[in-house]
Amino acid sequence: MIFVALLHAVNLGARRKVPMADLRALLTGLRLAEVRTYIQSGNAVFSADPETDLRGRLEAALEAQFGFPVPMTLRTAHEWREAARGCPAHLRDEAVVVAFLRDPPDPGRVEALRGRDVTPERWEVVGQQLYQTVPEGIRNLRLSAAVIERHLGVKVTVRNERTVQTIAAMLDT
Repeated sequence: MIFVALLHAVNLGARRKVPMADLRALLTGLRLAEVRTYIQSGNAVFSADPETDLRGRLEAALEAQFGFPVPMTLRTAHEWREAARGCPAHLRDEAVVVAFLRDPPDPGRVEALRGRDVTPERWEVVGQQLYQTVPEGIRNLRLSAAVIERHLGVKVTVRNERTVQTIAAMLDT
């Protein structure tokens, strides 16, 4: 089965460095096949046999290798393709980022988040993704990853639309 792994908050500054060559070597050493990475923000595509706690095994190996916890979001190739196609039409008139939720959000918490005014941004949760417009640029988001995590109670990692679509294309090659 093909998986996409998204590492949370790596390579953003001087700390929490995870070189992609080292990530590929680590994943290959864990007997994952066809390991590929995309850009320096911690995106990996690989083949593996499905197992009960693949994410936990990978997170433990990452922490042992790099010396700090590295939360990870996993999607199957099928789930990734759905996410790549899943942006609601009413958001597509602007630049969009996708916040990948590590776990399913509680519907009550999603509704509570709707009460937060993040104008001019618009957003929608579809499955385990939060699609969000970025009219003032990603650095100026009012609905940041930290705000999403705090309100929804799940770990989040954000990728821009170009990254999402590029990884989807990688799945077909």
